[in-house]
Amino acid sequence: MGFYDDRVLPRLIDLTLGVRPLVELRRRVTRPLAGEVLEIGFGSGLNVPHYPPAVTRVLAVDPSAGGRRLAAGRIAASPVPV
Repeated sequence: MGFYDDRVLPRLIDLTLGVRPLVELRRRVTRPLAGEVLEIGFGSGLNVPHYPPAVTRVLAVDPSAGGRRLAAGRIAASPVPV
């Protein structure tokens, strides 16, 4: 991966997909989750703050090292193991 794919694109995705209208959508979509969750396309972990208490563990898959770096803080603050 080059500079754009590793540094720029993950930040752009994080910014554009973190807008207020999508936050409410994330809350609504994650609300019924329970048990172990497999999230493919985890990205920067924007769903992490919205996992309900019924989620016991999240298995996160994403090819972007840049996305994983951005997700680190959200993962660290999560009461759910990711």
